[in-house]
Amino acid sequence: MLTRRRVVFTAKPGAVRDELWTPQAKALAHELGFDITLNECSGSLAPDEWADFFAPADAIITTWGTPTLDEAVLARNASLRIVGHAAGSVANMVSDHLFDRGVHVVTANAEMARSVAEWSLMMTLVGARRVLEYSKLGALDTIDAGRRHLGQSPTNQTVGILGYGDIARRLVRMLSVVPPKRILVYANDLSAADAEAAGVTVVDLPTLFSESDVLHVLCSLTEETKGMIDAGLLERIKDSAVLINAGRAPIIQRDPLLCELRKERFAAILDVHYREPPPPGDPFRALPNVIMTPHCAGRTNRDRYVPLVLHEFARCFAGEPLEHDVSRARAVAMTNANLVRG
Repeated sequence: MLTRRRVVFTAKPGAVRDELWTPQAKALAHELGFDITLNECSGSLAPDEWADFFAPADAIITTWGTPTLDEAVLARNASLRIVGHAAGSVANMVSDHLFDRGVHVVTANAEMARSVAEWSLMMTLVGARRVLEYSKLGALDTIDAGRRHLGQSPTNQTVGILGYGDIARRLVRMLSVVPPKRILVYANDLSAADAEAAGVTVVDLPTLFSESDVLHVLCSLTEETKGMIDAGLLERIKDSAVLINAGRAPIIQRDPLLCELRKERFAAILDVHYREPPPPGDPFRALPNVIMTPHCAGRTNRDRYVPLVLHEFARCFAGEPLEHDVSRARAVAMTNANLVRG
């Protein structure tokens, strides 16, 4: 007889939960032997209320808005084996207490990364072909046939990538269909052997900025990376290059970025912003060399997040190896949402 496991899902009622908790996810949970308890509070819960909610759980599905799983909110739980994050970074959700208890942590970051990598590939082509400079975009512009010669194929260009996590690795694989002349990467944790196997070249930060025709910012936002792209690096960007940020806005210092973009030397494609959504008076909105999207790069496959987590739960309870587990060290290196707001 299938042992039914008790699982609680922290997402409160609303649009996000509707995106994640699909009929397919519900059917899969039942098939795998999970009894799901949903958070039905539309407001905020106090720590002792979270402790009551988590008390019976063998597993917890978390997502945006989940409190840090520390000693206070887990005080009444003695059965927790695994936490599955139906989102990306777990940095603000995990705690030493959670890891000290030996609880497994998994994330749907791989699914989110696939979506962001698809967006990044699309914008690589948009940037390399300099679509913004001659295209009609809705009712906003007119076609400029005199500038159509400006577009280039990535095969003639150097693509640079800041960071080499899940998104960057997927993007490198996707780029194989239109292989760039070179792919340069700056990442502290990328070994020479792994770089050679992936067909990328490890470079220092100044080289990345001065030699890339298409430059992606895809590193996590941490204390070390916040503001790491300063005026000096931005001044190195080639004329007619494109800077693409699907990481986090505060990785790039705001005022120097605005200053360089106002010179119209290069273009920028920004999915992340210093205020989200950008207010009507945001100066980046008025720049002719900037494309902005509303932090949507990772949104195309949210229906897959909970199924990924549920399959990981099934592996955990069956004593099988996990495919998307997050170590304590990796959790700390993921994007810290507090730095986005701070």
